[in-house]
Amino acid sequence: MIARFGSVCARWAERLVPHPFVFALLLNALVLAAGLLVLRGDGLAAIPHLLGGWYDGFWSKPMLAFGFQMALILVTGYAVAEAPAFRRALVRVAGLWHTPAQAAALVTLVALLLSWLHWGLGLVGGAFLAREVGLVARGRSVPLPYPLIAASAYVGFLSWHGGLSGSAPLVVAQASHPQFDLVGTIPVARTIFSAQNLLLMGGFLVLLPLVMAAMARRAPASPPPPPPGALDDDGRRRERATLAGRLGHSPLVAATALVPAGLVLAFVLAPGLATGSRGFDLNVILFLFLMGALVLHGSPVALSRSIGRGAGEVGGILLQFPFYFAILGAMQAAGLVELLARAGADAAIALAGLGLPAGWAFETLTFLNAGLVNLFVPSGGGQWAVQGEIVLRAALDPAIDVDPARAVMALAWGDAWTNMLQPFWALALLSITQTRAREILGYTAAAMLLVLPLYLLVFAVV
Repeated sequence: MIARFGSVCARWAERLVPHPFVFALLLNALVLAAGLLVLRGDGLAAIPHLLGGWYDGFWSKPMLAFGFQMALILVTGYAVAEAPAFRRALVRVAGLWHTPAQAAALVTLVALLLSWLHWGLGLVGGAFLAREVGLVARGRSVPLPYPLIAASAYVGFLSWHGGLSGSAPLVVAQASHPQFDLVGTIPVARTIFSAQNLLLMGGFLVLLPLVMAAMARRAPASPPPPPPGALDDDGRRRERATLAGRLGHSPLVAATALVPAGLVLAFVLAPGLATGSRGFDLNVILFLFLMGALVLHGSPVALSRSIGRGAGEVGGILLQFPFYFAILGAMQAAGLVELLARAGADAAIALAGLGLPAGWAFETLTFLNAGLVNLFVPSGGGQWAVQGEIVLRAALDPAIDVDPARAVMALAWGDAWTNMLQPFWALALLSITQTRAREILGYTAAAMLLVLPLYLLVFAVV
């Protein structure tokens, strides 16, 4: 039944899913139309107000800064995933399967773990693994449903917002976050490392590989892409024959950054994190992965070239992010996000009045609401910036009385859940695996629907 459902979703996606940038432009038009509908009582004055919010969203300095952080997350993940030692490990793992179902389960499992550690590493490392699995299949002359293998790598992205680089839980762990006066600092022990979040991650690791394996048994075989071009070893040897070339590949030059970075880790970050005077945030993650990539590559030039290749995968994000920022600006100007969030809170209170557990109803509706907003604003940090205070105030309502940490994670999980319908974050994966959005989104949409009962169960039992 699961295999048949995945096949049906894949066929529909092939017909209906547009190019990711086309998807972004259509969403812009939809949000502007919805904004005009909401603001129709303001008459003609609503048009410049809404369009002003849309235009300002393009150039929002906080969002552009956040977008730069997201680009760095992707390229640092790319650099680590492309490091020789990591790639050798991926190549070894890529051969640990005998059937297409085992290959899909393997890719899903590894991508889930990598995305929990660092979402950029999960996207890129999962894509590299999917490509390597395809090359193994080509070498063994084994028919493989390659688009489903690429989809399995993207399904791993479901774990990112509950992981170490999750935007919302990292924001509220800082003493300077915008809602500090409302809820104080919420440490990662109550969000990322909570029993609820770890139980959900455990459920992912069991359920999702089984789901993708089941779909692989019915998915049609499709040939993987040809292997990438060979590295120019002769050119590297010639380069190292010069003094400038030797400096570029020297571990000693790399040490000029790694030594102070090690001292910062020992005397600034570690004590600050231990005492709570310094929060565990995206900047810490970026610093650790950037310096870790330099260690793994072993030379400045090797890291620079890897970052350059990773930056090529950011092109789609740089093009589309401003349009999604514009959507966010228009939604703010029209009050659409606030309208959706308050409707969710009011619905939770109404369900509680009918006898349903208020906490379960609130977490479930917050999760579904966040999933809906994510389709229009595929940025966990941007979504939290707009929706976070409304969600936290609703959680503290006496009629609901939910732990704010649980409200944060309900929003985070909803944001990650509908990425399976949203091709924006798949851009780098599509480039690496040489697949198209419509080839993988049918399978990821099926996985998204099949995993929904797990979320609802975790809300209920923990």
